[in-house]
Amino acid sequence: MTKNIHIKVSLDLEFEAPKLVRVKAHRRFQNGKVVKVRSHYRRVEGRRVVAERVF
Repeated sequence: MTKNIHIKVSLDLEFEAPKLVRVKAHRRFQNGKVVKVRSHYRRVEGRRVVAERVF
């Protein structure tokens, strides 16, 4: 007689992923001059991603 055994294994993966933050256009002083800064995206660490896999 054979018995069927079902086993489920879940694996949680957790890691930090970069988050894109939009920087609006602004002006700043650099070496005594006014410089225009264009809008752009910069990366910020701190977004936590959790992925769960069930085998």
